[in-house]
Amino acid sequence: MEEEGNLLEKDLEEIFKVFDLNGDGFISSEEIQSALFKLGLSDEDQQEYDCKKMLSYDDTNSDGKIDFQELKHMMSFTR
Repeated sequence: MEEEGNLLEKDLEEIFKVFDLNGDGFISSEEIQSALFKLGLSDEDQQEYDCKKMLSYDDTNSDGKIDFQELKHMMSFTR
């Protein structure tokens, strides 16, 4: 069971790195927008508002960014 937790943590770290494009330890709405565009999952022009709205749901400290702990909470199935 502990191995699964460690694997999940490592997977989440990799996901975080995909979106934290500048490596500052936070994911901004601009980074979400850019990553989704690069993955072919969004139209860059229309998504700015949607990315900010998406980020605001899980930005528990209201700093306008997602840190790793917020990502872990966002990705949990036990909300």
